[in-house]
Amino acid sequence: MTQACFGLIGTGGIAQSQHLPNIPRCGHIRLKTLCDKREGVLKEMRAKYRVPRAVTSSDELLADPEIQAVIVATDEKMQAPLTVAALKAGKHVYVEKPLASTREAFAGVVEEQKRSGRQVAVGFNRRFAPAYRKAREVIRACGGPTNIHYRIADEYTRGWGRGYPPGSRLFHEVCHVFDILRWFCGSEVATVYCAESRPDDGILTLTFASGCVASIMNSGYGTRDLPKERIELIGEHGGATVEEFVELRTFGRAEYEPVYRYGGHTHPDRESSYAPAFEKAGDDALFETRRKAFEGKPPFDDAARSPHLNYMVDKGWIASLDCFAECVASGTPAENATPDDALKVFLIAQAAARSRESGGVVRP
Repeated sequence: MTQACFGLIGTGGIAQSQHLPNIPRCGHIRLKTLCDKREGVLKEMRAKYRVPRAVTSSDELLADPEIQAVIVATDEKMQAPLTVAALKAGKHVYVEKPLASTREAFAGVVEEQKRSGRQVAVGFNRRFAPAYRKAREVIRACGGPTNIHYRIADEYTRGWGRGYPPGSRLFHEVCHVFDILRWFCGSEVATVYCAESRPDDGILTLTFASGCVASIMNSGYGTRDLPKERIELIGEHGGATVEEFVELRTFGRAEYEPVYRYGGHTHPDRESSYAPAFEKAGDDALFETRRKAFEGKPPFDDAARSPHLNYMVDKGWIASLDCFAECVASGTPAENATPDDALKVFLIAQAAARSRESGGVVRP
């Protein structure tokens, strides 16, 4: 199997929860170098994942001619500048979202990508979730989506999102939904309407150039026993639903099985018995597992081994990264979201924020 030589810039939260444990499961990546300004965590991660080299300077990593591509997983404000620097150094880039926070920063990445001829993949990994890839196949067989509903709800306001300003969930969490709806529809958003009952708790309505309409329930006030994400799709004839990436149900299409189930996503440091249960029992196992989390039952009573609720299901992290690496190694175009896709998502989020303030329908 052909591999591409990679470097990783940033060894913090997303690198430790996803990229570092996932890279050994990506057959097309050879990780050569880690980079982080924090020497302590850099030394720890290098030893834990047996990475040959570690540096504290991104310039030093980017100067290595053997490295073909880099993963940028840093503080949000540094992701666009580091992507541009990597492109200038002749590297391909896999960068986490949000790529940037201004239209000008997005434009800088797009311009440098065109100049360099290198590929940039933005981490909208749900495009590679096995349940969603099958669901898109089904809904296309139904003639394409005409009506979609998406729920994304978790403990954001009382948990991991407490450090963000109220209302910014649109830009760093609901952005995933904007991207995946564009991907399902194969069409661009024409209008956006956003109404909230309280900050980060509301409904969005999107219309698409294709004629599809979509609604999003976005709430940062979910509880641990409520599955975070669900999508329902209706087509010209038939449809599909997916409950938090573990169970796909199809309707109106005899050529497809009525139910497909998918195993969970695991981390080597966490309890993982739920993963085969999801593949066997689907959403029944999902609801049971989340209820255990809500009640603090094993394995959720052990903080050190307790699985991260939002990372238990296969949202396509490994497949997204490995597909990009395979394309880098083979010199073929990647299927991943591009900086242009990320810019379009950012403009949808901006339109939603304007709609929220004005109370009117807004065009991105």
